[in-house]
Amino acid sequence: MAGVYHLNILETEAELKQLLRKEKTGSGKERIQLLYLLKSQKAKTITQAAEFLGRHRVTLQDWLAKYRQGGLKN
Repeated sequence: MAGVYHLNILETEAELKQLLRKEKTGSGKERIQLLYLLKSQKAKTITQAAEFLGRHRVTLQDWLAKYRQGGLKN
């Protein structure tokens, strides 16, 4: 199935919500929102998350690759 991801998101849904409230930049909010959508399973695929966020699937895949490498700090 296209867009299926395999990622262990370390933060809880509650932590991601808190981080979302504190984040000041738009792109930072989108990245946290992506993690929240996947963690909460509101988006089951990258494609669904991309449609929800209004971004291209490849952009989200890039964000997730950076998350895999260094967590939220990347």
